[in-house]
Amino acid sequence: MLRFGFAKEDITPRRGIPLCGYFEPRPNTGVLDPLQLRAAIFECNGVVTGIVSFDLCELDRKVVQRFQAAISAAGLDFANRLLFCATHTHTGPYTAPLFDGPMDEQYIQMLVDKTVYAVSNAFGSLSEAELLTTTTSCSNLAFNRRFWMKDGSVLTNPGKLNPDIVKPEGGIAPEIPILAVKQGGRFQLLVASISNHTDTVGGNMVSADWPGRMEREIQNAVGYDLPVIMLLAAQGNINHFNVSNSVNQTNYGEACRIGKGYASVILSQLYALQPIVVNEIRVDAQELEVPYYRVTDQEYADAKAVVQALEAKKTAGADDLTSEGIAKGNSFVKLFFAKALIENREKPILEKRFEEMISLKFGDVLGIVSIPAEPFIELQQAIKSDSPFKMTMVAALGMGAFGYIGMPEVYSRAGGYETKPFRTSPAHDVAPKIIQTAIDLLKR
Repeated sequence: MLRFGFAKEDITPRRGIPLCGYFEPRPNTGVLDPLQLRAAIFECNGVVTGIVSFDLCELDRKVVQRFQAAISAAGLDFANRLLFCATHTHTGPYTAPLFDGPMDEQYIQMLVDKTVYAVSNAFGSLSEAELLTTTTSCSNLAFNRRFWMKDGSVLTNPGKLNPDIVKPEGGIAPEIPILAVKQGGRFQLLVASISNHTDTVGGNMVSADWPGRMEREIQNAVGYDLPVIMLLAAQGNINHFNVSNSVNQTNYGEACRIGKGYASVILSQLYALQPIVVNEIRVDAQELEVPYYRVTDQEYADAKAVVQALEAKKTAGADDLTSEGIAKGNSFVKLFFAKALIENREKPILEKRFEEMISLKFGDVLGIVSIPAEPFIELQQAIKSDSPFKMTMVAALGMGAFGYIGMPEVYSRAGGYETKPFRTSPAHDVAPKIIQTAIDLLKR
């Protein structure tokens, strides 16, 4: 018998706490919509596991370890079998030291306390449940955001209607696996795995971005507060910008539009959901080393030359470092990346870095595996192609966050900020190791 319990908590920060998601912090000036954590706990034959999802940009592994320690201290012995993940909203507070951004300790402690409370409540409400699955797709809300340009380079977000665009560097992942939980003949949870970046709102007001709007649209349609977990799939090279038109796509209205779009395709499949038999749940985790990238002599010399040439000419304004503004390549942007590269070389992190990956396996039908990074979709495609499960979900930014990760070949292409080295950037050959670890976890 499978049992299920759920609880949620409001984790909206107080006014003034800086927002994470861009290269410089922005103290928030208010709230567009609330942030939540959602704890979905499953139990089968004595094995307890679950998904704890946060409307946050990303979770540092040290924060995840605080969650695990606090849950264990509360007397719950399954903390190490929980998948902790973030939706990647770019309008939530810092919960990882992204670009040395400020983490508010009072907020982090509140997050720890509410995580324990939600997990405890969800565990305490376990009761018999039925799992159902289906797959739908949506191909008009997500786009590969890296493009081959006429000069032979690859550029991220090159700007709308840019005449120098040749073609996208890669494809998208339109499929949306859906997991549903029913209790008492009524849906009690939907989990939708979606490959798209969660960065539509911009600005300095708190928002859960389109996943929050998607949940609200689904709730409005079904007529009650049905919880929805948007399990972020691979999206390191995917976002919502359609470069073939000139429409402004950085605003709250865009979050609402995309949320409605995904809600509509999910709602259309509710009655296509099919029950699955789950007689066991298996959970496996693996710690692995993720080496830091080491800047080459040539890269270091080139970066120093950029700083020497542009230091006196730099332009001010963090607005130049938004997702669309990066491609402008003005002095401020060039200096930012050059200084980040120099820091990698002059202040290398010498200790080894270890991250964790976890897999949740429901019978022989559904496998969920985490990646503690923002993977390009090619990693997800490789994992799914060798997965033993009929349905596989990849949980990006799960159990930690060490940056973007693409296949080794993308790092040799000039342009694209995902591949530019920062102090904490991973080595360029990490992707095959991540793929193999994920497949091994699913096959155990």
